[in-house]
Amino acid sequence: MATPSSRRGLHGQVVDVLGLRILSGELQPGDTIDYDTLLSELDVSRTVLREAIKVLSAKGLLDARPRLGTYVTERSRWQLLDGDVMTWRGGGHPDPVLVRDLEEVRLIFEPAAARLAAARRTETQLAAIAAAFEQMRSDAEGNLAHMVQDDLAFHQAILRAVGNELLEQFEVVLMPALLSRNAIALSHDSGGDYLRLHEDVYLAIRDGDEARAQAAMHQLIVDAADHSAAVLSMR
Repeated sequence: MATPSSRRGLHGQVVDVLGLRILSGELQPGDTIDYDTLLSELDVSRTVLREAIKVLSAKGLLDARPRLGTYVTERSRWQLLDGDVMTWRGGGHPDPVLVRDLEEVRLIFEPAAARLAAARRTETQLAAIAAAFEQMRSDAEGNLAHMVQDDLAFHQAILRAVGNELLEQFEVVLMPALLSRNAIALSHDSGGDYLRLHEDVYLAIRDGDEARAQAAMHQLIVDAADHSAAVLSMR
């Protein structure tokens, strides 16, 4: 998955630098943005910096007031469901609260999505789910980077098989956090349960068994949540 900076060039790099500093806590709510220091440090034009600050302001991370200048806002104003914000929050070192929140959100809607996919999927959509699972099985021998992408592809294919445009958009919210969480969780996975649980979901969707698909996805996410909690407790 492309990082925000790779999609936006120099402007995106400045957005990323400041976004990461805010989400990591290096910049705290109430801290002001020193334009001159940043211009010197980042070696960019004032126009580039201003445009980056506009992006961060639109995400609720920054605001400006007369005499106070541009400052970091309170966390309650941050758009935590924004894809970039979730990416910065992960930052390669998942926040345990983020991982917990992510698993709770997934548990709410992904079992229902699997149930709907079992009822509505087309043959083409089923083929995409099957291909993602087979690739996951193929990479299970140790290609961690590919397994992370395979897992994302599997869950994306299921969301797309639901036939609900709003639900499909949840992948934009979840994928950055899933990438960060999976990179750690899969590195400690024994392999067997991980594949079996995904296969259970795939087979239920293939067979059109709605109740089984929902139950299998519920079990997969519960197992993933327990595993993530155990791994993070060791860090």
